[in-house]
Amino acid sequence: MDCMAAVALIWNSNEFLLIKRADQEGDPWSGQMAFPGGHREPGESCEETAIRETMEETGLSILVKKSLGIYHTLNGHVSVAAFECTCGNRNVSPDSEVAKFFWVPENSLIHENESYTYSGYVIFGLTYRILNDYFH
Repeated sequence: MDCMAAVALIWNSNEFLLIKRADQEGDPWSGQMAFPGGHREPGESCEETAIRETMEETGLSILVKKSLGIYHTLNGHVSVAAFECTCGNRNVSPDSEVAKFFWVPENSLIHENESYTYSGYVIFGLTYRILNDYFH
């Protein structure tokens, strides 16, 4: 599996983790709802990227259960590996890249047009596509 970045769809009990990315200059996904993840380092596997980025952004140690595939940004410039993961605790310690985090029950997402809404926040783009494929 070849990727430029990786993300983790993390489950704990019947809820999954969503983050709101911090507003940062130069980050094209600044302020968006997302999964923990980021760019792959040289020599790192896509799975290792998801594990490392999740630890850096949330302080959570995760176990990868399976690959959800490779997704491409709409402009086609970034290939992102998505993984279904679990973690043993819910004690998120967000770093400066994470403005907020939410443990989300699946049945609390509102599906409208090509997005989900949770607690007033809109989930769209790559995160929406991963969730939509996962739930359907």
